[in-house]
Amino acid sequence: MNNWQTPVALLIVAATAFALLYGVWKKRRRAGAGCGSSGESCGCTALKKSLKK
Repeated sequence: MNNWQTPVALLIVAATAFALLYGVWKKRRRAGAGCGSSGESCGCTALKKSLKK
């Protein structure tokens, strides 16, 4: 096979795409991820605390 770079490049692109999509999929399915969690990153917890008072 004279042109070995094309299959290697496609393999690298496929592995990178799989890694990115797997990370997004895993983050989406994790409980407690995002604004609804107890993190202060988006200010949701501060709003909930003020509403509970």
